[in-house]
Amino acid sequence: PSANQIAMLAAVQPYIAGGKIDCIRLSTRPDCIDTEVCRLLRDFRVGVVELGVQSLNDEVLAESGRGHDARQALAAFALLKAAGMEVGLQMMPGLPGESTCSFFRGINRVVRLKPGFVRLYPVVVVRDSGLAERYRQGSYRPLSLNQAIALTGLAYTKLQDAGIRVVRMGLQPSDSLDKSYIAGPYHPAFGELVVSRLWLRRIRARLAQLAPDENLCLHISHRDHGAVVGMKKSNIRRLNELGFSGRFTILPDKSMARGSIKYVVC
Repeated sequence: PSANQIAMLAAVQPYIAGGKIDCIRLSTRPDCIDTEVCRLLRDFRVGVVELGVQSLNDEVLAESGRGHDARQALAAFALLKAAGMEVGLQMMPGLPGESTCSFFRGINRVVRLKPGFVRLYPVVVVRDSGLAERYRQGSYRPLSLNQAIALTGLAYTKLQDAGIRVVRMGLQPSDSLDKSYIAGPYHPAFGELVVSRLWLRRIRARLAQLAPDENLCLHISHRDHGAVVGMKKSNIRRLNELGFSGRFTILPDKSMARGSIKYVVC
């Protein structure tokens, strides 16, 4: 109700006026946004709004029971941008009826929209949900963890290459989620698994270019060392399995920027 919204937004205003915080950030549904809502949010110094878009495919949204379509999501995005707010989008790979092609068509549309940031939340099945019933009946099959890592990694790369920040991948771990989780690609360090997989692809491609008598020194930021070697050294094991055992050395360097790498052939 509007009165409740106003009461909560008003409670924050003294902290904004006193310089203790800069603005308010909130999340909502696309079909909750109209011109009047935008005016209200702007008047109460809301600076960032995240929209739970989830998919930009109308058939997927209908099958998921979202209650809104892609047109409403795009209209809400435009209204918020016109009101001067930063807009973030939440997308969910693995929804019922979503294919790899339809998901990436949605990601390509997101790239064209140029939101302030994106969150990528692969779908998991939780207790007491409509999706849980479909899962029990066998009419819905969630992504495997490996599938979710691969899809999210490709989406992350597309968005990053377009200059769009991906601020989170995978659901925030919590006691309530642990208790309600039934199935799907949930992992408390899902984002780290995605970044680690991307490092593996990057390094594997460079190792494949080596001549038979060459080895490779990989100079990386010390802050990337965990992601490069992988959880429980999974990337090292995989590279060894691919025939690169003894042909590379990883050298952490405190002077290098995070995400950078320098290859030295020896």
